[in-house]
Amino acid sequence: MKRFISVVFFLIVSIAILGSVYYKAKKQDIQRQSVAQSTKTLYVYTDMSLELIHAVAKLFEMKTGITVDVIPLTENQILDASLRTAQQADIVISSQEVLQQLSTKQQLHPFISEQTDTVLYPYRAENGLWTGVWIDPIIFIVNPTFYKENFDILYTWDSVIQNMDIRISVTDFVTSRESENLLYCMGEHFGDEETLMRLLQLGKHVVQYGKYLSTPMRMVAMNKADVGISNYSEAMRAKKEQFPVQIIYPDDGQPWYLYGIGIYKDAPNFELAGEFVDWVLSEDLKNTMGEVGTYYLLTNDVMQEKDDRGCLLDLWDLKKVFVKEGRDAFKKEWISEVRFAKKAE
Repeated sequence: MKRFISVVFFLIVSIAILGSVYYKAKKQDIQRQSVAQSTKTLYVYTDMSLELIHAVAKLFEMKTGITVDVIPLTENQILDASLRTAQQADIVISSQEVLQQLSTKQQLHPFISEQTDTVLYPYRAENGLWTGVWIDPIIFIVNPTFYKENFDILYTWDSVIQNMDIRISVTDFVTSRESENLLYCMGEHFGDEETLMRLLQLGKHVVQYGKYLSTPMRMVAMNKADVGISNYSEAMRAKKEQFPVQIIYPDDGQPWYLYGIGIYKDAPNFELAGEFVDWVLSEDLKNTMGEVGTYYLLTNDVMQEKDDRGCLLDLWDLKKVFVKEGRDAFKKEWISEVRFAKKAE
């Protein structure tokens, strides 16, 4: 009996020792994995606002412990690998046009998840090669005095364009890709010839073609224009900074500009990159964007924001197929037939 008790006691002690060794080894393994995870670095190419992307990267690092190295590049550098000398990136954050071209060049890897599936197809590639993250609609910014004194005006595109009594401010289409986006959106929505006719009419009561996206907002706030054609982000920034402006969504729908994200097909950290993509589509980013003065709308809840009349967005149904030659020809036609038509007379 004593021998049996000794054997049992020995077995219990042995099991306890083995269990302790296993637990310690397991704990060290978890710690090693945690350290390895925290020392991993995601590399991101972008041609967007560094203030915004750095803020996004910092918040992701705080949430996950994963370092995000943001590498600023020009649009041409992103599109042409021979122009890049930097570390191969895992992720690219850029405009829809750039992401479409990278897809055509077969530089992106498909990524589809429950989170990306919440984004509607007009704002993401059906094959999963890129996903739209932020959308910036084109809207009207209205002088509050004009708005009160002209309560019967219809805020459709044609009514604003055809009303010669309305002083208009709009950013020149040749100043940036965001501003020329309105030209291409109108071309797809109305047709090229119909768009040029509308813009020729509009040009007759444009008080100033601005050089900056903020110009229409400032012209309206200073009562130098009645209606500004501007992007939503600039309008919201003006409201937050308490500029005297009214935000009005065009009654017959709104053009829009899209920024998105893609994962490179040779990404060194594909799984972590997928985690980052899912995270940027989460609610965490809303406050961060406001803190850096950027008010893009998330593509998976874009329809919830109302204008100062309580109206919801009704974005134009646009395919936005990027054809550089066609766009360049259309822009040249606008320059010659509309923008500088008076000088040619």
